[in-house]
Amino acid sequence: MGYRRLGGRRNRGAAWQWGILGFIPGLVCGLTVLLAVLAEGTLPAYFLPTPQPQIVQQVVHVVMTATPNPNQQPTELAPQVVIITATPFPTSQVQPTTAPISVQIQPTAFPTSPPTIIPQPTAPPVSAVPDAMLRLRSETATIPGGVFTMGTNPAEVAEAVRECQSSGGTCLAQYAQDSYPEHDVRVEPFLMEITEVSFTQYVAFLNLLGPNSHQSACPGFWCIQTRNDSEDAPIVFNGSSYSINVGLAQHPVYGVNWHGARAYCEAVGRRLPTEAEWERAARADDGRIYPWGNIWDNALANTKWSRETPTHFPVASPEYEFGRSLYGLYHLAGNVAEWVSDYYSEMYYQQQAQLGLSVEPTGPINGLEKVLRGGSWNSVPFFSRAVHRQSSNEAEFHRWVGFRCAEDAPNPEATGSSDLNPATLGVDVPAAPSINAPPANAQPTLPPPPESANATS
Repeated sequence: MGYRRLGGRRNRGAAWQWGILGFIPGLVCGLTVLLAVLAEGTLPAYFLPTPQPQIVQQVVHVVMTATPNPNQQPTELAPQVVIITATPFPTSQVQPTTAPISVQIQPTAFPTSPPTIIPQPTAPPVSAVPDAMLRLRSETATIPGGVFTMGTNPAEVAEAVRECQSSGGTCLAQYAQDSYPEHDVRVEPFLMEITEVSFTQYVAFLNLLGPNSHQSACPGFWCIQTRNDSEDAPIVFNGSSYSINVGLAQHPVYGVNWHGARAYCEAVGRRLPTEAEWERAARADDGRIYPWGNIWDNALANTKWSRETPTHFPVASPEYEFGRSLYGLYHLAGNVAEWVSDYYSEMYYQQQAQLGLSVEPTGPINGLEKVLRGGSWNSVPFFSRAVHRQSSNEAEFHRWVGFRCAEDAPNPEATGSSDLNPATLGVDVPAAPSINAPPANAQPTLPPPPESANATS
């Protein structure tokens, strides 16, 4: 067999042999490089498939312990433990969510002995009322709260008219129209002064306020007149101080208008009673017509029928000791009529009755007159019934009108001192003003009777 030289002229049939000879060394080199890269672990990431994102849900448990008592020996605190757990890798693609975190609070054991508390000194309460004013206040009685029937009824009025006329008086049923109808009222417990405010107390009030206070102590209004202002006024003012003659010292202050009554009560830390409170104090729980019961007795109240010469009596007069109310209050019938805080309206009771149970009523929001209660020394018993209503302009002065104060309860300062001196009661009592001298005792506002028919005896 003959052979051709390699270096000779090639023909087309030997080309594939040369291709194989070139590929084999290249393949050996490539495999050598690849094995070296794999041995070093630096295979490029782009030769590997892209992994799926991992979503880890974390549950955090925080254990909190209370601060140890500083008075005890320090103890080792429980460590705060934060536990993070991962959920298994999901088999399918999951939408990312917010990892929930739960907090558990585990209290530590209480100390075996409570910490020592050092009491701090507290200042005693300071009264806004000067001591001098507090000493003017009369003693009070506690009037219990509750529901009671306020107002009157036709049968009671008819009996009062009959009684008045049988004794020669002039009383008409229409005088009681503003006290209809009966209706239920609820009041809270309160305190009410046992006696009407005396001249001694009121004169001391004016002196504490200073000269001319009778004209300025009630902002915008006079409080009371003096003898310089009216010859019928018993208070004397000499330009620097006020005084009252000894015979009137313990008698109820009269000639004081509504503004003067309110100013005094507020100055001593009290207030005028509401109309409902006044009737509650007079009628008690059994709905009595008079402070002592349902039958009139001239010996128990100071009215025009009580004596031949009508006059006012001391605020705690022994003569009428048995006419006190169930709660011990003097002169809720007769002596002087008493201002209350409410405005007057002839239709007010009807309006209250339509509303059902009335709670702590305080009267109309406005009006032309204020309510008066209790009758006076210059009126017949018809007007001293506990259910009867009278009224007057709040700026007017009347010799038959006075007042007493009330106060919310309970109050540790509720019982004040009074200047009553039993040794001087009824001593040197001056003659009363003439009955025929104006102004005469007012009668019910609805309707006002003529002066000549002023319910005389």
